[in-house]
Amino acid sequence: MGPVIKWVAALVTVAAVGAAAGVYFALRPSSNVAYATPTTIALNPSAPASSSPSASPEPLPANVLLPVPYTDQAPLGDWAAKQHTCEEASLAMVDRYLAGDHSGSQIDPRTANAAIDRITPWKPAIDLTTEQVGVVATQHLGWSHEVLPATRQNMQQQLAWGRPLIVGVRTHGLGNSNYPGYTTHYEQPGWSVSHYLVVIGYDRSGSFVLNDPGITRGHGYSITYDQLMHAIDDLDQAYPSLNSGRVFLVLAPPASS
Repeated sequence: MGPVIKWVAALVTVAAVGAAAGVYFALRPSSNVAYATPTTIALNPSAPASSSPSASPEPLPANVLLPVPYTDQAPLGDWAAKQHTCEEASLAMVDRYLAGDHSGSQIDPRTANAAIDRITPWKPAIDLTTEQVGVVATQHLGWSHEVLPATRQNMQQQLAWGRPLIVGVRTHGLGNSNYPGYTTHYEQPGWSVSHYLVVIGYDRSGSFVLNDPGITRGHGYSITYDQLMHAIDDLDQAYPSLNSGRVFLVLAPPASS
């Protein structure tokens, strides 16, 4: 999923201006907050991902931030060619994290581009449903996957188990005014488009933290739970064929590994 040509042209212009001015298009989590960074718990393919580990569950940490490495969906700046690669970018980030990259830093652009290009031929369609993204991850990257209801409790629990979340949204429904055309073309097709991103943490205020590949420097954007749910609903209404409801995708190593 991703922006169309008109949106891409606007994004490239805005990105160039922002980069020149040293502007970050996302809010990094506050440095004075102590975040937990839990170890990833494996998924049992034969049991729901929402099921608890064998040990009795402990109270959720107040703050969780997984150091998931970041890339946008056009790491070499070729936005016109990477209109529909937000699925690939989201999978590349989570795959790299689950494989052991806990740097939380920007992925080398050429490395990220190669990962995105590797995944693209595996997609059964240009724009995928949440379940289809999970199937790609399982069949080609080797991770177990589960699609779960996007309740606040479910999201926080999965993050507390060290599992990043992949979520389908509509871009402008995120409330991030740095998206091109946010003020003047808020709900117009070609500006507000279908999209995937990665949720990497939460804090005690009720906000979640995103790795959003759809905008330059979308690393660490904070968003309220209600705003994120609005972005999911916005996608479902605008793109009925992609309507999965309020859900998210979780990937993790198979329990046997």
